[in-house]
Amino acid sequence: MKIFRKGQLSGEDIHKWLVELRPHAYIPESAFAVSVVLRARSGKEDDYYFAGVNVENIDHRLSTHGEEGAIAAMITALGKQAEIVELWCMGAPLGLKPGDKDQAADICTTCCGKCRQQIAELAAADARIHYVSLNGKSEATTVGAFLPQVFTMPVAPPTTKPVAISAMVVEKKLLRKDTLTQADLETWLKSLEPVDFISKISQSIIVELDNGCYVAGTRVEAAAFSDISVVQSAMAIATGAFGAFKVKAAWVYTRGNTSENRAFLSLSSLQVLLEFAHNANIPLHYLGENEAVLKLSEAVTKTVV
Repeated sequence: MKIFRKGQLSGEDIHKWLVELRPHAYIPESAFAVSVVLRARSGKEDDYYFAGVNVENIDHRLSTHGEEGAIAAMITALGKQAEIVELWCMGAPLGLKPGDKDQAADICTTCCGKCRQQIAELAAADARIHYVSLNGKSEATTVGAFLPQVFTMPVAPPTTKPVAISAMVVEKKLLRKDTLTQADLETWLKSLEPVDFISKISQSIIVELDNGCYVAGTRVEAAAFSDISVVQSAMAIATGAFGAFKVKAAWVYTRGNTSENRAFLSLSSLQVLLEFAHNANIPLHYLGENEAVLKLSEAVTKTVV
């Protein structure tokens, strides 16, 4: 799997992975590929590695960064109590390759301010951050050093302890290439654990791709309201895993104290989905805690228009 590995990796392994991810970045405007790998902890195990790449949108504010893609994969797979232990980031123009003499191949691209905030909310101050160049140069810092005054909000203590899960379970949380029934999709959606400490409204999604795979994503709320939406999450995970793809259908599950309107995808989420949709009439299936399913065959077109 392109976006997940289990077991200890060397610095050489990480660098090779970051380079391999670069062609998957969706960067039609900037042509600047960012690839990220993070190491996460769940329970007593801290050798879960998740990867992400940047995913651009014609509406620039709806783009996701490589760090967000890796975070989306981590939360979708491990749940809201997962912790970032270490992170590696590489950024360079897509046309470059290791060994090139271009100055940009030696630059260690740093995390932007938004990503620093999101990382800091999911990591301890001593978590290590590595900025890696295409040619192998590296600079290291810590979360506490790159964002000494992280913005936070009061959060209720967790009611359960995080547990270690197997690599097979992680992979099945992220993507599957099976023949899935409606019941299978509902069970998968309900097994996901979004970060919802602000709104108390959880939202998850599964998208069916034209390559026969299904990919999941969850909403990741942030104290600074720089959330990763469910659609951004799923598109980032799918892009990191496959590069090019088209979405054929989507299932959205919402639970919590929400009105009917908040159970539907927002206009911004629909804009992100349209960037990757097979066409503007892909079916959207909305599920809620009451098990009611609304099948809206033209929901994207009707809502956007």
